Amino acid sequence: MIDSDSLLVILGATATGKTQFAIDLAEEIGNVEIISADSQLVYKGFDIGTAKPSLDEMHGIPHHLIDVFDPKIEPYRKFSVGEFQIRATELIQKIRSRGNFPILVGGTGLYIQALIEGYSFSEDGKKSTDKIFNRDGNLQFNAQVLGLTLRREEIYNRINRRVEKMFELGLIDEVQNLLNSGIPRDAQAMLGIGYREVVDFLDGKFSKDETIE
Repeated sequence: MIDSDSLLVILGATATGKTQFAIDLAEEIGNVEIISADSQLVYKGFDIGTAKPSLDEMHGIPHHLIDVFDPKIEPYRKFSVGEFQIRATELIQKIRSRGNFPILVGGTGLYIQALIEGYSFSEDGKKSTDKIFNRDGNLQFNAQVLGLTLRREEIYNRINRRVEKMFELGLIDEVQNLLNSGIPRDAQAMLGIGYREVVDFLDGKFSKDETIE
């Protein structure tokens, strides 16, 4: 039973099926909006290498904090933990005000932890050493957490299949087109796993097989 006043959090390791599980659950519950807690999904145009769900795959479920920044305009823009916490908190309030139910899906563990535990940040975005939790000691949200897990061997197999599929879908072309559009090789989004390796491949540092491996 899901408490309507709580924040449902779906987390797990890479390739455990968080995105699809969240969408399936949202369709079953109804009146749900999904908030992404993934540090790479915020960048526009970085789709294949981040396993970003397409509009068809979203099945009409509203998704938030996806395609937030355009690396062509702000190539070195970082999506900090503090900014995520602020944006996600505002989204949760707005979703509830519409009478809908928020589901947080991630992704980036520190983002989720900072949001639920109410981390306090200094102006430079660093975590405060003397005020991590709220003063009353309570968590910021009443979170119901669903952790997806698989046997390590199955996770590795899924990751291998995912990487192969990314290359089949055109990851190399995606990266080349992003570079051709003016996004620099050292842009923040290009530092993500998968993208930095393909950049090295395009620069002739590795063969395709080495890059995939």
